[in-house]
Amino acid sequence: MPLNPQAEALLKQFEEQGLPPFDQMSVPQARDVAMAFRDLQGEPQPVGEVRDLLIPGPAGKLPARAYIPAGEGPLPVLVYFHGGGWVIGNVEVVDRPCRALANATGCVVVSVEYRLSPETKFPGPAEDCYAAARWVAEHADELGADPGRVGVAGDSAGGNLAAVVSLMARDRGGPSLGFQLLIYPVTAPAAGTTFPSYRENAEGYLLTRADMEWFWEHYLAAEDDAKNPYAAPLHADNLADLPRALVVTCGFDPLRDEGAAYAERLREAGVPVTAARYDDMIHGFLWMGGVLDRSQDLLQEIAREVRSAFSR
Repeated sequence: MPLNPQAEALLKQFEEQGLPPFDQMSVPQARDVAMAFRDLQGEPQPVGEVRDLLIPGPAGKLPARAYIPAGEGPLPVLVYFHGGGWVIGNVEVVDRPCRALANATGCVVVSVEYRLSPETKFPGPAEDCYAAARWVAEHADELGADPGRVGVAGDSAGGNLAAVVSLMARDRGGPSLGFQLLIYPVTAPAAGTTFPSYRENAEGYLLTRADMEWFWEHYLAAEDDAKNPYAAPLHADNLADLPRALVVTCGFDPLRDEGAAYAERLREAGVPVTAARYDDMIHGFLWMGGVLDRSQDLLQEIAREVRSAFSR
């Protein structure tokens, strides 16, 4: 399938602006550029209630933002981890996508601002996200949410963290999770990868192979960390007894094949999984709802899966 015309036009716009790839930026520059994605997201949707929180983490309080849609509760809840290669992003960058996600799914969405790398290396961000998921499950009633219907979600590196939190929750005896939403997730290290999508989509489609190598270098504290399933969940020996999953991949994305491989591993382990591939899309399109219509298709698919997973 050819590249979506809207995505093609957006990539051309980026090229004309002379936007350098992330691997050629300093960390502060990359973080500033990430904030510009808000300009691609359209107008913010009104939500029943938006509440800023401070959640206890392993090294201090973690900022978070809860989006509580209108409607009678208790509602299901999704704990959301933003993308950005563990290096960039925050709750502000994903404010509009999280509003849209809450409205589309009818779930309380709790967006977590975990600590970033390189200031905080692995496993710090993953432990932050696990602590946040545990806190949300324990305090769901304070958010108008149902502690029996808790899921995790994330895009890109956030998809990695959602997968990792699912593993941690299984291995550590809770919290009980009913769903994992993995949107073009990172599941394996970039260094030495043999996935064809890393070769086919190495450059020219916003996220590059060099970007991913740069992100991983900032995230990992030691080379051997790349073998740890809490960093690279595709390396986990056992994926059984994990929550039902929706795994989203894009045709024009270096991460396409590792996401598909993770979905297949989940399926082989007996986990109910839907693998949704948007063949005409580029990495990051959930953050581009104001310029890419396909992001609305993705929200509708997510809503169907979430409602099915949490139906009573």
